Amino acid sequence: MTTLHNIHSNKIITSSLLAIILIGGGLIYYRPSVSFNLDDALIFFNIIESKPIYWGVDHFDKGRFYPLAFMDLNLLMYLFPTSDILAAPRIYFFANVMLFTLLACVMFYLLLQIVPLSYSMLALLICFINLGFVIVFMGVCFPERVQVVWLSGYILGLFFLAHEQKRVALWVVVCIVCGGASMFYKEPDCVFICGSLALLLGLRYFYGYTSGAPKDRADMPIIIVGLVLLLVACVFMGLYLWLVVPHIQKSYANFGLKDMQVAKDMINALLYHPFLFLFAPAVLIVRIYKVSQAIKSDDKTALKSRYAFYDSLLIAALAYGASYFVLMIFTPYYFFPCYVMACLPVAFYTKLYYKHLRKLFVVVCLIHALINIPSALSHYTSIKILPPHYLQAAQFLANYTHTNPNTKIFMLGQNQDPLGKVFYGYLGWFVRYFGGRDFDLATNLPPTTTPHIDPSSPYSIFNSPTLQTPKSGDLLYLDSYTQAHITPQYLAKLRADYEEIFASSYAGFYDISPKTLAKYALITHAPQYAKHLANNIFHAPLGVYIYRVR
Repeated sequence: MTTLHNIHSNKIITSSLLAIILIGGGLIYYRPSVSFNLDDALIFFNIIESKPIYWGVDHFDKGRFYPLAFMDLNLLMYLFPTSDILAAPRIYFFANVMLFTLLACVMFYLLLQIVPLSYSMLALLICFINLGFVIVFMGVCFPERVQVVWLSGYILGLFFLAHEQKRVALWVVVCIVCGGASMFYKEPDCVFICGSLALLLGLRYFYGYTSGAPKDRADMPIIIVGLVLLLVACVFMGLYLWLVVPHIQKSYANFGLKDMQVAKDMINALLYHPFLFLFAPAVLIVRIYKVSQAIKSDDKTALKSRYAFYDSLLIAALAYGASYFVLMIFTPYYFFPCYVMACLPVAFYTKLYYKHLRKLFVVVCLIHALINIPSALSHYTSIKILPPHYLQAAQFLANYTHTNPNTKIFMLGQNQDPLGKVFYGYLGWFVRYFGGRDFDLATNLPPTTTPHIDPSSPYSIFNSPTLQTPKSGDLLYLDSYTQAHITPQYLAKLRADYEEIFASSYAGFYDISPKTLAKYALITHAPQYAKHLANNIFHAPLGVYIYRVR
């Protein structure tokens, strides 16, 4: 009976892991295409031109140094060269699926060692149904894609060393290789790697000393790992001081932000990542309370040496997240590695101290479901579902210019501000790539800042500050990246006033959450306080449209 039960249990576990890999991998690989997920388009422009990507060592002037970043892209570029902008994403998103599979397997395995299957599945859902995860794994320009895989390997090795398992030499090597590699993917990894090792050794000694447990030699492999990785961190810091510091002209950190902007960004970080910045600190507070109680009493259960592993990961993960707060960097995807770092200790202590944490757990689940998940789904729509339709529109425009020379294209809701010019630049590039010729790009919207003018550009949007009025035969382009406030009435007026010559709609998700609804209420009822809010807060429309002026 026990054997049959074990077989049934193993089947459930295997099926659960396969479901995670197939669903997650399928969503990553769904209709692979170039998107505007931060710098993805620029990455693919380099790829099809076979230009190696050295961005990790190209920004010394901003104080950046992450030399191993993008080396995976350069390797794929070498192994699978292509000049086809439609074919290239298939290669690179398949690599993302492989990275996701490795990450999911390691995290799932580790979670099953400490909590039941239901807890493990919930923990992975929180990590993966997440705005940071969507941004990172649905793109190719993010070092975090590979960084989190190295981090998971480091945590795996440290888990076995902390729990005094066999094959010590193997896990020492795994810790050193994975931990050392991760330091060269993102600078704050030094904080997490060195911090977790120092805390692990210190807490193991403290718990053993306080509880009166006999000393053993189990710490020696961890000490070896710590010394080697400390040396790696010193090498990293030495290279940073030698190569980067003398060339810094402008810090990558956002120290120039105004107090109100800092407050707004910090609140956004708390809302987008309630598990990291509300629940994980609460777990740590409960843990400190339990340790202090154990020290005062005869019950030393909370001082088991293996608990030092979870404590060290939790504190180091929070320190990693805090490092970005110190730098005034609050971009959501920067915090995604924290989920990998903190997942095990948060899951372990949530199970252990659930009666103390259950109310807060319900609250953060609601915040995550109401704010993070809608944003994640909307972002997935923009960077995975929209791009194929965008490329169809670019091909349509290219073909249109063959029979309609001197076509002038206006992007609705975009002006000569830096962001607007980025989208104009992308559209011009893709139309040219698909064979477009004799066309111009122009705007009829005034900029909010003084635009930079490039007289050498062939397009009015870049070479002249003069606003132009759409005339008969000109084209108006619209997609969800527009900065205009899109409503059904707005779309109906476009269809009534102009000739719709291209339409490609799709099923997707608007960004509808308490946060965006509050913005909408502010724009509608108190516009004087909403001057700095984007107008297209719901990321509409769910389609790409081209109109011709009659």
